[in-house]
Amino acid sequence: MEVTGTGATTAGPELSAILTVSILILVVVSIIGLAVVFFGRYLVAWYRDKDREKYSLESVLLQVVVPRDNEIKIDAAEQFFSSLYSIKKGTGFLNRIPQHRISFEIVALHESTRFLICVHKSLQDLVEKQIHGSYPDAKIEVVPEYNIFSEKGQTAYTMYKLKGADYFPIKTYRDLPVDPLSALTSALSKMQEEEGTVIQLILSPSDGKWKDIGKKWLKKEKDPGKPDAPKPTPDAKQLEAVENKMSRQGFNVVVRIMVSSTSKESAKSHLSNIKAAFEQFSGPYNSFSGAKIQSEDGFMADFIYRYMPMFAKTSVLTADEVASIYHFPNKSITTPHIVWLPARAAPASEKIPMSGLYLGKSIFRGSERPVYVSDEDRQRHMYIIGRTGTGKSTFLKSMMIQDIMAGKGLAFLDPHGDAAEDMLEVIPPHRAKDVIYFNPGDVTRPFGMNMLEAKTEDEKHFITTEILGLMQKLFDPNKTGIVGPRFEHGVRNAMLTVMSVPGNTFVEVMRVMQDPDFVRELLPHVDDPMVRRYWTDQIARTSDFHKSEVLDYTVSKFGRFVTNRMMRNIIGQSSSSFNMRKIMDEGKILIVNLSKGRMGEENSNFLGLLLVPRILGAAMSRANIPEEERRDFYLYVDEFQNFATDTFATILSEARKYRLNLTVANQFVGQVPEEVKNAIFGNVGTLMAFRVGVPDAQLLQHEYAPVFTEQDLVNIDARNVVVKTQVKGEPVPPFSMDTTIDLKAWAAMRRPEIAQAIKELSRLSYGRELTEVEAEIAKRSNL
Repeated sequence: MEVTGTGATTAGPELSAILTVSILILVVVSIIGLAVVFFGRYLVAWYRDKDREKYSLESVLLQVVVPRDNEIKIDAAEQFFSSLYSIKKGTGFLNRIPQHRISFEIVALHESTRFLICVHKSLQDLVEKQIHGSYPDAKIEVVPEYNIFSEKGQTAYTMYKLKGADYFPIKTYRDLPVDPLSALTSALSKMQEEEGTVIQLILSPSDGKWKDIGKKWLKKEKDPGKPDAPKPTPDAKQLEAVENKMSRQGFNVVVRIMVSSTSKESAKSHLSNIKAAFEQFSGPYNSFSGAKIQSEDGFMADFIYRYMPMFAKTSVLTADEVASIYHFPNKSITTPHIVWLPARAAPASEKIPMSGLYLGKSIFRGSERPVYVSDEDRQRHMYIIGRTGTGKSTFLKSMMIQDIMAGKGLAFLDPHGDAAEDMLEVIPPHRAKDVIYFNPGDVTRPFGMNMLEAKTEDEKHFITTEILGLMQKLFDPNKTGIVGPRFEHGVRNAMLTVMSVPGNTFVEVMRVMQDPDFVRELLPHVDDPMVRRYWTDQIARTSDFHKSEVLDYTVSKFGRFVTNRMMRNIIGQSSSSFNMRKIMDEGKILIVNLSKGRMGEENSNFLGLLLVPRILGAAMSRANIPEEERRDFYLYVDEFQNFATDTFATILSEARKYRLNLTVANQFVGQVPEEVKNAIFGNVGTLMAFRVGVPDAQLLQHEYAPVFTEQDLVNIDARNVVVKTQVKGEPVPPFSMDTTIDLKAWAAMRRPEIAQAIKELSRLSYGRELTEVEAEIAKRSNL
């Protein structure tokens, strides 16, 4: 067949048109395909992240503080982050299931650098347990959302990503000479007023795709696949570094830095300092670089809501890399303004009883447990120490009011007076008649307190010994010889002579040292031949000069109290206003206001030193009744060092069998005489320390080790204590306790009118008319 040229000519344009149409169709299909892919990715991302705002709003912000003296290393943080990979969920088809995310933040404001964690409430318990697994002493608490921005503030910010592939590692803490946190916190510590900075590290468990890519790279490096081509020698260290990173679980990570300052220049300067600190993580194989930020509004929203980027690629870091950037500080970090844990907390033993005298609550890792002490364990006494303003007096009042409400008997010696007045206002009406309020400052109707009342010879010698201890405490606390053997010998014989006649007092002790005729009047009543011979032989044969030297010196020590009108009208009465033995046996309430402001320090101490042995003597007199019939009586003494003679040690060791249970408090261990201090730490069953000074902390740390340290004792929060105690005679581990009381409930208990009625009732029942008292003393003393 013959083919004409016309057909060939017409076939060319047709073929060209078909080709053009085919290309157009292919382009359109490609565009549609790409659109479908991008739209599909958008739909998957939207579906995955559609609830991310809700997720953020359901999260809680945790503040983590650790002790300043902790020695926990960074590898503990690495273990913590490794454990968090367990929160990974299955990704589902097309990676549509959202992963949990946790934001780890270092927040710096003026003179404050805090470590915070924002976590969904469903993960809170897990995260807290994992933190405590690595940092046992950490305190974790939910805190309000912070705000670093000010109304006129200027911001600077950046977002970091890895410069190289995810499988290439950055430098970690193992590669650095010092803790990398030091440089980061130093850069953050420079915040001034109205400035703030946040380093925000958000992580989420990664899938294994980054490892697959890394494996391909490793394979290519080890075997390029071209047998004829020259094979470069692989970098062995680089291969090892990549393999090491790929042997660990990875996290998708985004690092954001936000700075707010008073000017743009200042904000940029702070940001530059932080960027410089991040340079320490730059290694031979990878480093951080700034990621491109498409939208300022978008970045701010992502920062505030703590979002992972919806479309932008995140970097993959392993647990050791994350821990290098974010971990809790230890003692090697000396940067100022870090918020440390003031003092460790420890839980109360399960052996602590659930009834008895309520002391406070043990708060540990979010769990609270009431702390009680039984009557049996209180018989081993309680010692409370703490600096002024830490809550000791309030704690004592809380215990006393419980005893009063429970119908128990007690005595309270208050050298300040305020607590005594407060106690009167909370006395329940049904116990008002049980109260004896002894206020020596009430000079118009003085109480009587004759310290020389004694029924037996043993009691006389006990009183004499206690008075000598009192004089030693007042005039020769350092035992320099001011109160020496001659003084003691003279006082002992004078007191035993005076006590031979019932009703004599300190006034008569003064008189017997000055009036020979009075001595001759008393001698027929003295049964002890040694005491009689002191006057008939020793004093009678002493020259007037030496006699005056001995007796006048003794008189000078007693005279300051007897010549003081207020004191004379108390200690000069023949009969005491109250009987301590009766108070104990009947469960009465004795409140003694020894206010130094009203009486003077010396008079206050003198009366306290008289009262303590009187109470001990009354307790020991219970030897005449079976132990099971002895009623528990509680003695509370604040600032007890003022009243602690060496014989106070006897009380601690002997009083238990007589059911005299002591609760004593003071500010410093150094105030307590050495013998008494040894008795306290050897005999006291419950030791409670509020915040103390460094010298006391150095001593007390041995009592609380290994649970608490010197640093803890120095930094305990107000109204908190560390407790060392026994349960049924067996020691339990030391623990921390919050002694805070309900102030509203305390205020509701106050009844000023009851307090006034109690004062008046005590004055009328136990005090005497001033003129009557002075007339009696004048007559007896032959004034």
